[in-house]
Amino acid sequence: MAKRSLASLAMMILIGMMMMTGVVVVVLGEEKDKSAGSRQKKTDSVYERYDVIDLVIEKLWSKGNPSETYGYKQLPFCDVKASTATSLGEELTGSGDSVISSYDIGFQVDVPPETELCAKSLKKEDLERLRQAIKDDYLMLMYYDGIPMIVHIGYYDSLENKYYLYNSYKFSLTYNGNHVITALATPSSKVDVTSNDVTQIKFKYSAEWKSTTKQYVTRVNYFINMNFNSEELEIQWFSVINSLIFILVLTSFLTFIIIRMLRKDYDAMDLEQDSQEKEETGWKQLHADVFRFPSNINLLSAILGNGAQLLSLIFCLLFLGALGAYYQDYGYKAVTTSLVIVYTLTTGINGYVSGSYYKKFGGESWIKNTVTTLLVFTLPMAITWSILNTIAVSYGSTAALPFKTVAIIVALYVAVSFPLLLLGAITGKNFTKGFEAPCRTKKVPREIPPVVWWKGENVLASVAGFLPFISIYIELHYLYLSMWGHYGHVPFPIVLMVVIILITVTSCITISLIYLTLSQENHHWWWRSVKFGGASSIFIFAYSMYYLVDSGMSGILQVSIFIGYTFILCLAVFLMMATVGFLSSLTFVKNIYRSIKCD
Repeated sequence: MAKRSLASLAMMILIGMMMMTGVVVVVLGEEKDKSAGSRQKKTDSVYERYDVIDLVIEKLWSKGNPSETYGYKQLPFCDVKASTATSLGEELTGSGDSVISSYDIGFQVDVPPETELCAKSLKKEDLERLRQAIKDDYLMLMYYDGIPMIVHIGYYDSLENKYYLYNSYKFSLTYNGNHVITALATPSSKVDVTSNDVTQIKFKYSAEWKSTTKQYVTRVNYFINMNFNSEELEIQWFSVINSLIFILVLTSFLTFIIIRMLRKDYDAMDLEQDSQEKEETGWKQLHADVFRFPSNINLLSAILGNGAQLLSLIFCLLFLGALGAYYQDYGYKAVTTSLVIVYTLTTGINGYVSGSYYKKFGGESWIKNTVTTLLVFTLPMAITWSILNTIAVSYGSTAALPFKTVAIIVALYVAVSFPLLLLGAITGKNFTKGFEAPCRTKKVPREIPPVVWWKGENVLASVAGFLPFISIYIELHYLYLSMWGHYGHVPFPIVLMVVIILITVTSCITISLIYLTLSQENHHWWWRSVKFGGASSIFIFAYSMYYLVDSGMSGILQVSIFIGYTFILCLAVFLMMATVGFLSSLTFVKNIYRSIKCD
C-alpha cells in the first residue's frame, strides 16, 4: 500500500513538473517571436510584394575568436530601428543584443545602387575602434527572413598599412511565389579609414531580387550547404564508414579472442572436475572476491547517475537533430534551449540510477549520496561558468549572460531539476532489489599478485582511451570546426553515428581490458572499468589543446571560453563513457561467473 501511494505521489509530481516546464517552453517560444519594433513582424514566412521584412543584425565577432561576441551598437555604424526580444537560446549563444537594422528591403522590391542608409559622423575614438575591429577581421551576422548572412566589416591591407571599411553592401535575394528562398550579402564599396581626418562616412546599400524554381521546402539545404560543401560531407561520411568497418573488425576480433579463451578455460575447468582436481587458475580463482563491493560507492553511484542522464540527454538531442528539428537553427540557439530543457527533465534519471546502485552496493547515507549526485557535474559546470561569465562581463561581450537568463536557469533547476532528482533517488531506493551476485563473497579479500609495468593500470587505461579516440578523430575535427569555427550548424546524423561508434568501441575495449585484469588475478575491476571507459576524455582534451594552438585563437576571453567549455565537454564525455564501461563490464563479469560452479 505504501509503495502504491509513493508511486501515485511520484506520478503527480512528475506531471506537475512537466506542466511547469511546458509553460516555460511556451513562454520562451513566444518571447522569441516578439519584436520591439513598431511594425508588425510576419512569422509565417509568406509575403506579398512590397511587404517589408526586417533585417536583423545579431552580433559581431572576430574571425579568429568566434566566442568573443559583441553587439552591433558597440561599433559606430548606423542607428537601428529597435532592439529585438531574445530567447533563452539566443542569450546562451551570445546573441542577446540583436537589433532591427535600418535597411529597408521590401519583398520583391529592388533597391537601386548607392541608396543611402545613413551618414555617420565619427570621432577619433570611433575611428580607432573601427581600425582595431578591421585588423581583428571582424564579421557581422545578419538575418533576412531567418536566413543567415555573414559579412566582413572591412579589411586590412598589410602591404600598404591601410584600413578599409565596407560602407555599402549588395543584397542578392531569390524568391519563389510568396516565399524568400535565399539571401546573400556582399560588399560593394569601401572607404579608407586609416587617417583620423575622416569625419563622416555615408553608408549605402542595394538589393536585387530574382525568381527561382527552388521550392521553399528545400530551403533547409541552404543552411547545410553554407556550412559544409559536398566534398567535406563526403569526407565525413567516408570517415564514418571507415570507423564502422574498424569497430566491426575490432569487435569481431576481440569477441573471437575472448570467447576462445573463455571456452578454453571452461574446458579446462571441466577436466579438473572430472579428475577431482580443485586447483583453479586465472580469473576463475576470483569467484569469491570478484563481487566484493568497491570502495567509495557514494562517488561511483553518482558517476553512474550523471553518466546515464548525460547519455539520455545527448541521444535525445541527436535524434531530434537527425530528424531535422534543427536544420534551420543557425548558431545552435534552438539546440541550446533544448539542451537546457532536456537536461532539466532528465535529472530524474540521474537520481534513479544513482539511488539504485547505491542501494545495490549497500549504501545507507542517502542524503550524502543525493548531494554528491547533485554536485558531481553541476558544481564543476557552475564554477567554470561563473569564471567565464565574469571574464565576459569585464570585456563587455555578449557572451556574458544577463541576470534574467541566469534567473531562468536557476529557477528551472530549483523548481524542476532538484525535485526530479529527489524523486528519482527515492524511486531508486524503494523499488530496487539488492545486488544479486552469481557467487558468494568471502570475508577475507584475496591478495593481488604483482604484474609487470606494461600490464599496469595506467598503461591499460592509455590503451582504453586511445583506441576510442582514434576511431572518431576525423569526425571530431569537423565537429570542432562547427563548434569553434563559423559553420553554425552540424550534420546531426553524422554526430549521432560518431557517438554510437564511441560507445561501441569503449564498451568493447573496456570489456577486453577487464577480462585481462581478472586474468591477472586482480579483483579490483570496478573502478578500473570506470577509468578505462572514461579514458578517451583525456585524449579528447589533449586534442582540444592542440586544436586551440593550431586554430590561432587568441585573447584571454576566447582562450578562457575554449578551455572552460572543453573542460565541461570532456567531463561530460568521461561521465558518459565511464558509465558505458562500467555497465558493459558488470554485464560481462556477471555472465562469465554465472557459468562456473561457485562454492
